[in-house]
Amino acid sequence: MNAMTPMPASNVDCDSTDAAPSTPDWPAQRLVEARGIVADFVHHPDSLIILACRAIAAHSSDPQERREALALAGLLICVSNQKPKGGDA
Repeated sequence: MNAMTPMPASNVDCDSTDAAPSTPDWPAQRLVEARGIVADFVHHPDSLIILACRAIAAHSSDPQERREALALAGLLICVSNQKPKGGDA
């Protein structure tokens, strides 16, 4: 599984009383958060930006925004695979 693989369905019981209260507009709230992370990408790790791009690709109604989010995620994955792993060069 990589960062671009769809996430499997969760077997979480949503009717549990222990769960945090959710609102019907939670996808819109996650989309706003994801857009904020991408807009302020300098202050966030690549892994969080990739997750935000996946959220945008999953929940945005704009096909152009979805394509750009997937392209950015792919670029970050490609660049992160080329970074040296630890040590001083």
